[in-house]
Amino acid sequence: MPIFWRPQLKIGNEEIDSDHRYLILLINTVELVLRFPENPKHVEAALDELHRYAEHHFEREERIQIAWGYRHLDDHKNEHRKLLEALDALIGRVKLALADPTSGPETVKAQSQEITGFLRKWLIDHVLKSDMQMADLFRKPHIT
Repeated sequence: MPIFWRPQLKIGNEEIDSDHRYLILLINTVELVLRFPENPKHVEAALDELHRYAEHHFEREERIQIAWGYRHLDDHKNEHRKLLEALDALIGRVKLALADPTSGPETVKAQSQEITGFLRKWLIDHVLKSDMQMADLFRKPHIT
């Protein structure tokens, strides 16, 4: 079941909110290709794009936090690092399973709900628990 953008996910910074909407799209794409993993290149491409964009998003978010003087930057950076490590581990497991010529796609298909459940939790928990702490920051005028 795909994730849909909801107003409760809005942080109040257009760049961050836009990134979050795109990350939701990418997770939904991963979910779709996992349903039909017969072409491992599609699965790998979707996962690689999710990883690439997550890195890009985290870097952008951290630059925004610096520009706005976010007090919890170091903790947030550490959380981003842990999120990327978890994503790396997941992608590694999926790619390893796909490499098995006899049962790879079937193994991935059988684990697809677990994988997408992890990705949903990975993003939504971070947005609602960590990123939402920035919302008050963006309600104030930004002084450059």
